[in-house]
Amino acid sequence: MKNIDQTTNGNSIKDGKYLVSAIVSVYNCERFIEGCIEDLESQTIADKVEIIIVNSGSQQHEEIIISKFQDRYTNIVYLKTQERETIYAAWNRGIKAASGKYITNANADDRHRKDAFEIMSNILESNGDIDVVYPSYRITHQENETFENSSNTEYLNRSAYDRYELLFKCLPGPFPMWRRLVHNSYGYFDESLQVAGDHEFWLRISESCNFFHINEYLGLYYRNPQGGEFRDPIQTKLEALEVINRYIDERFLPQNLSNIGLINKTRKRQSDFSFWAADYFFFQDCPDLAKKYILKSLSYKSNYFKNYKLLVYCYLPKRLLNRLKSIE
Repeated sequence: MKNIDQTTNGNSIKDGKYLVSAIVSVYNCERFIEGCIEDLESQTIADKVEIIIVNSGSQQHEEIIISKFQDRYTNIVYLKTQERETIYAAWNRGIKAASGKYITNANADDRHRKDAFEIMSNILESNGDIDVVYPSYRITHQENETFENSSNTEYLNRSAYDRYELLFKCLPGPFPMWRRLVHNSYGYFDESLQVAGDHEFWLRISESCNFFHINEYLGLYYRNPQGGEFRDPIQTKLEALEVINRYIDERFLPQNLSNIGLINKTRKRQSDFSFWAADYFFFQDCPDLAKKYILKSLSYKSNYFKNYKLLVYCYLPKRLLNRLKSIE
């Protein structure tokens, strides 16, 4: 097994051999890893793609499968840690080992159109002012389908890039590609986050970096019920709220009253976002979280009746509350 030391780069170190480095985070995904590697090795520019697989303490046998692929291909770098780490810590580990000019995360359970990397890297190569590209994608509920054989007709049309919209939506989604050199100026992903680290990073770099949406379906996203964003939806909502609130005042709102319209618009969206989170927490029997975020929603200058109604519900005795829930 060709494990490599964490301080080395594996195959060729920063030698320009690879155009794209695809980072694959591995944790208990044995049933996906073969299809993932085959997907990456089937890219039209596979000879220019470096695959960096980071095994973060997986309890399954991905290593055996990876080793067989390493015997066939020379472009696979394998890193392993004994302890479980966040997906963003794994990405950072892979990025620091990468030699490609461009980086993409390749989730083990997702798949790509065969020319996805070629299209994305060509845009970055041809447009020196673009730092991040991201496509629209298809969605499947069947694991291990390929892009070409999937019969699913559900599509996700990502929005054209708008920095203001990025504040409330992680526009790049699951299939972005970006310049590795961006990390020299902005650091790496926040390893303390579990599910919103990519959103936080895009917001962090958005003040100076340019994003571009590719209006083509280049990926197949598996809506995995055990995936990070679905495994713990309360944590997902809490991190989304944290990331928005981390950047909204410092980076997105004017520091004076020169644009009251923008301030009011943003506070309303912030209020709505907090309200719907509070509503979710309420129906998940997390009354303390519901109270916290309904009060935040009200503090953002929202005077909707629904906010006060939910606030009252949060303080009702449980027996009466259960009766009201059954009526609604």
